[in-house]
Amino acid sequence: MEEKQSYLGSKAAKYALGTHRGPLPPDDGDGCTIEHIETANTISLEKKEKTRAERARRHWARFWCCYIFWSFIFLIVFLPIFFTIIIPAIAQRVVDNSSLVVTETSVMQPRPDSIMLSLKSTLKLPIGVPVRIEPMAISLLNRKEKGNGTWAKVYLDGKTIKGPTTLGVENQLTPLNVEQWKEYVHSVVFEKNAPLSLYGKTTAYLGQLKNHVTMDKDVEQNTLDSFSGFSIADPQLLLPPREDGTNLIANATLPNPSVMTLEIGKTILELKSGDLVIGNATIDNLVLKPGNHSTPVHGIMDLKVIIKNLVTVLQSQASSLKNGYLTLDTVGKSVVYDGVEVPYYTEVMKNLTMTAKVPLGGLIKNTLRGLLHGDNGNNIFANLTDTSDSDSGGGLLDQLGKSDKSVRDLLTSRAIDEFLNNPEKRSSMITMLEGFL
Repeated sequence: MEEKQSYLGSKAAKYALGTHRGPLPPDDGDGCTIEHIETANTISLEKKEKTRAERARRHWARFWCCYIFWSFIFLIVFLPIFFTIIIPAIAQRVVDNSSLVVTETSVMQPRPDSIMLSLKSTLKLPIGVPVRIEPMAISLLNRKEKGNGTWAKVYLDGKTIKGPTTLGVENQLTPLNVEQWKEYVHSVVFEKNAPLSLYGKTTAYLGQLKNHVTMDKDVEQNTLDSFSGFSIADPQLLLPPREDGTNLIANATLPNPSVMTLEIGKTILELKSGDLVIGNATIDNLVLKPGNHSTPVHGIMDLKVIIKNLVTVLQSQASSLKNGYLTLDTVGKSVVYDGVEVPYYTEVMKNLTMTAKVPLGGLIKNTLRGLLHGDNGNNIFANLTDTSDSDSGGGLLDQLGKSDKSVRDLLTSRAIDEFLNNPEKRSSMITMLEGFL
């Protein structure tokens, strides 16, 4: 009989597998031993699906060192880029997308090489966060000019921008780059919408973030458009002339659709009929304010030149006379401020021709009114104001006052016809004109 191994009788042998296991415990017939083994707390070999959280925890537990290492490397690379490139680019984009509108400008005390400049503008940023800017120098320039097109610089104080904010300078004595300023004045006078170009750099603070930004904009604005709508009203010849030779007065309107106030100075204009210079007009202390404003004009109408070239004048004015007005061209001759010529204004005005339609009826009416209400009691035109003759339609001044386009009809009226056919009155008038000339 084979000898039984000693280990088979041990307590643990009954849990061994195979031929070396010990004797099984007795079965009581109800299978409780098998059931006990099946329900024991053992490791199951059945595959179990892990949840996402379990997989993440397991992955982190295995690779946390790698994550920390690569995060550290990412921050080393990204943070310098973020603060030196991305944030400044965002700040610059905010400035580029901002709204800048010029609300008021005044150019006063024009000197050959300087002006007294006031400039107000409204800046609105496309964000609602307050932004503080440091003081900065703004170059005002001609964008189209090659090289340095700066004609002046203005210096703005630091300010916190929140919502629409006013920026600008007031009564700042501004030296000029005369050539570039002359180009800008030319564009303002001749163009309808000459932009105001500006360039400047400053430091902006968004909270504790510090950024260098550049203000580089072309601000659209209305400009003078060659004084479109220029007109001369209330013209009057002074007979006899004043002691200084002035024999023409009127009111001139130079429209200014811009927000600029321009102090020009004493402006002398040549009066031309076609290509013939027939006199001059002077505007004292011309100041162009926004809107339409009438300015008194006085000058000298050269009657000798007109009489000498009467045929030429009538030929150039033929179509205008048929419609009851004279067409006069005015061309700048000189601009003087405080006794000193302002070269940039003079040059621009010399290149500008402004045409005005002078109502002939108004000219005659005002001239005769000046004669009739003079200090001389023996007025040879006194009977021209007689309104008792209903057939003539009233006195001469009344007829002239009805319509400036009725001059041709008035020239055939009985009052004029009687005057022209009266030798005594005609002779007196000729004698007076000869004495005047």
